[in-house]
Order: sequence, then structure tokens, then C-alpha cells
Amino acid sequence: MTGAINLSSFELPSTASDRIRMFHRLWLETGAGNVPDATAFDFAVLSADYPLLARIGMDQTARRLVWLELAVSDNWPFGPPVVNAPVQDCVPPLSIKRVLRSFEDTLETSIPDYFETTSWMHGGTSVSMARLVAPILAGAGRQLIALWDIIEPPATSVPSRGARTRPAKNTLSL
Repeated sequence: MTGAINLSSFELPSTASDRIRMFHRLWLETGAGNVPDATAFDFAVLSADYPLLARIGMDQTARRLVWLELAVSDNWPFGPPVVNAPVQDCVPPLSIKRVLRSFEDTLETSIPDYFETTSWMHGGTSVSMARLVAPILAGAGRQLIALWDIIEPPATSVPSRGARTRPAKNTLSL
């Protein structure tokens, strides 16, 4: 399996937050033109700047995506995720198929995926989030590294995956 990627096939939209942009830049620099290795991302260190960071992989036995590693954070506005638990357990029911398909597409294509969500109520306040998911190498296969960022005030939904766009949904999306 090659780690080579076509970096021109993905571009963040102008609405992406500074935190998402900084992490995307870190991912690009770490890979130096290729898909970076999972061992290059120290979650204990990265948690300070990226509190909603997760490593996700495929449980080959159950053929489902699971949380493998999580940033140290008490502020997950969804879930919270649990290491080795299925990713879909934290995804709102109306978003499961789309979110899992997006993550699986990123695993297969090595093209990152960015999505801005619409707002929803969390703890009495309106919350909007953006999510960047990118491939990483782990042994002979691929995993995902995903960063969520809370956007306030709520942002307009703007998905991006290269030149392809998807319509925004009025549901919480991871």
C-alpha cells in the first residue's frame, strides 16, 4: 500500500476555522507529501491545542469503525467517544450513514474530508462544529485522524471534498 496522495485533490474552504487550518497544515507537513504515519501524532501533546482529536480505525472482525485513541478532553459536545467502542454509537441516528460513508471514503481514497455542521442545542447553548478527517498509516493499513472544532457563532454549512460538494443537512453531523 502506498502512502502517496494527490495533495491538490483536497482544499479546505475559506470558512474553515484557524484550528482546523493549523491541524491540516500539521498533517500535510508531517506526511511531507505522503499519508503520515500514526506514530507521528502524540495525542497527549496534541490534546492541548486540539482537544477534540481522535484516531479511528476499522475493527476487521466486526467490520466497523471504532475509536482507537482520543484527546484528553472533558468537552466532547457529542458522545463522548469511548476507546474501542463503535464510532456509530456517538453519531446521531440521522447522520450515521453519511458520516460513516465519509470516513470509509477517506480510508479508501486517502483524500481528507471536511464538513461544517448546522447548529444544535448542547447544554442550553447553540453549538456548530466543523470536522476534518484525514488518513494516516498504521502498520500495513490505514486509519483516520479526525479533529472536531466548535464554531461560534454557528457557521453556514459548507462541505468540501476536492471539487465535489454535498448538500448541507439540518442534523448534527460528526
